[in-house]
Amino acid sequence: MARPYQICTRTVMDTSDPAISFDAAGVSNHFHNARMRLAKEYFPGDDGSRRIEDIAATIRAEGAGKPYDCIMGVSGGADSSFVAIRAKELGLRPLAVHLDNGWNTDTAVSNIELLLRELDIDLFTHVIDWEEFKDIQRSLFLASVPNIEVATDHAITALLYHKAAEHGVRFLLSGSNVETESILPRSWGHDNRDWRSIKAIKRRFGNPDVGIATYPHLNPLRFLDYILRRKIRFVPVLNYGGYNKAQAVKVMQQRFGYNAYARKHGESRFTRFFQEYYLPEKFGFDKRRAHFSSMIASDTITREAAMAELDRDMYDPVEKMIDIEYCSRKLGFSEAEWRAVVAAPAVHATNYPNNGWLFDHNNNRATALVRKFAKGELFGKKGGDA
Repeated sequence: MARPYQICTRTVMDTSDPAISFDAAGVSNHFHNARMRLAKEYFPGDDGSRRIEDIAATIRAEGAGKPYDCIMGVSGGADSSFVAIRAKELGLRPLAVHLDNGWNTDTAVSNIELLLRELDIDLFTHVIDWEEFKDIQRSLFLASVPNIEVATDHAITALLYHKAAEHGVRFLLSGSNVETESILPRSWGHDNRDWRSIKAIKRRFGNPDVGIATYPHLNPLRFLDYILRRKIRFVPVLNYGGYNKAQAVKVMQQRFGYNAYARKHGESRFTRFFQEYYLPEKFGFDKRRAHFSSMIASDTITREAAMAELDRDMYDPVEKMIDIEYCSRKLGFSEAEWRAVVAAPAVHATNYPNNGWLFDHNNNRATALVRKFAKGELFGKKGGDA
């Protein structure tokens, strides 16, 4: 029996998330959880500025005498670009790292070049062999799971950890921020750190003759080594001192000619196609709801403004047709094969072998494994790619 439609009375999250719950006033669990996250993780104003200055002092001290004192990812998007500006303001010496997965737009590449030239920041670009990355993405589509972007997100995360270890630094500057990203239903995706999930899906649906030699990845023991033994940490720079994306974009436009995007994650043609066509068409959810709801919870926009935005079409019809044809063909799907992909029954990543439990902070097995690793009980054992 289908669940009756309901929408949160404080945000725009609704029953397109099958796991959503509501209190007696009709307020969703997402709003309450976002408010708790904001209280714990978001530090605006002078307090936040003092906190990030203290963190920066630690980064500078630990990085003294090294070519770089921190690592940061750059995509050409607003968040990661503004992190670069803040890093220089804080007196840090970051190495910028970019993952080229074959889906960059010219605008993204231009933004990265303009930004790093203006700030005098070194850039390392890792290019994934297109046939390797295409095979992973095709496998995820054929598996009928929602979070296709896990292929990119996992590779970026792994690459950042690898570069931090290579350069002997502990700090990864991140553009993730609770002001605009505090809400994302688990039912809409799967933890991008779960290499076992990606590997299992590729093994089942991918081409066995296509390897992963250039695809950065992390098995669980390597991940635990990075966070527990090497103590590598992400620093969400934009959670400190306040962050207004619209103002940040204006600053960057004036300072180095930043080219803004009409939509979130517009730096990638694939992300636009995936979030604005594939997810709504196949799975029935609109990721704008999570983004706008995060902004409502942080008092960045009103619920009324978010509802008005949701009433607008995400895609121009002509642009949509062009992107569907371009992206599906680039991935090697014929028109008939692509129709079959979209029509296939939707499943979750947990339908396939996975280590999702390892990244669940409420899971006792994960807690026990972390404790064993911290005590050194897992060192010397064959890690493999479990």
